Amino acid sequence: MTSTFSLNTALIPLLAHPKVAAVIKWSVYGILTFNFVLYLQDDLLAYRSSVAKDAPISELLETFATTIDTVAWLGLIFLLELETYLLSDNVLESWLGKLLRGFRLLCAVSIAYAAIGYTIIAFDYYKITPQPQVENLCDLASQGIWLQTDSADYREISLENCTEISSGPPYYKVDQNVSLIDAPTLQKVQSMEWINVVNAWVWLLVVALIEIEIWLQWRDRFGRSLRVVQTAKTGSYLVLWTCAFAWLYFGYTLYGLDAIVWIAGFWAIELNLTEWEQERTAELGLQNR
Repeated sequence: MTSTFSLNTALIPLLAHPKVAAVIKWSVYGILTFNFVLYLQDDLLAYRSSVAKDAPISELLETFATTIDTVAWLGLIFLLELETYLLSDNVLESWLGKLLRGFRLLCAVSIAYAAIGYTIIAFDYYKITPQPQVENLCDLASQGIWLQTDSADYREISLENCTEISSGPPYYKVDQNVSLIDAPTLQKVQSMEWINVVNAWVWLLVVALIEIEIWLQWRDRFGRSLRVVQTAKTGSYLVLWTCAFAWLYFGYTLYGLDAIVWIAGFWAIELNLTEWEQERTAELGLQNR
């Protein structure tokens, strides 16, 4: 076969150290579960501080898009781990394997829904209503009004913080939100939301490519088509790394580190696929790579 560099090629040396690979893999999975708790807390804060009590269900789903997204991702990575490593071929070829693939499809649909949600939210940040009557936040102190200070951070306006949490007017309301936001924060959040959008849709592409690779490997197709899929995944991961470093550069440390851990989590799945390919090509007597 023609030698082609891809992520799978780079992961081959790690196969010689299975215990190290297992420790790294399950540590990453644990961190991902912990991060889910952190994002749930962020969404709950956004719900309490910016969503009206009589808001429609669609707005609630948008607010909890990150939580819904993370639950689906955790389910997907667990199901992929089952198929690519933990379960035997006999189990995967039975009704249970079909059921697991059905659940994986549901996770993928939920992820696609979340990606749509991120896109809608990005556009919502351009639906702004100026609040010219608000010139001094201290006039709103202790009225239960919140100021958005970052993508997922809100501060309730009080006499203690009203002179510190904003650079000053003009202020806006975003779409149907009841919270306020100042101009510099609005501009920053708009940029960050588009990074969210790119990241979400590229991840969907990665998932689709993994599914294609699984399909090809099940049918012992280890030729040019598999190499093209693996190369496309490598390019997609480069885009995801760019998004992660962008978050870190702009000060969104949690987002950036979380993105890196998710990439590591899926590289664990990539390691499973690489091991599967190595074993199967050896059984078939093919020259791999």
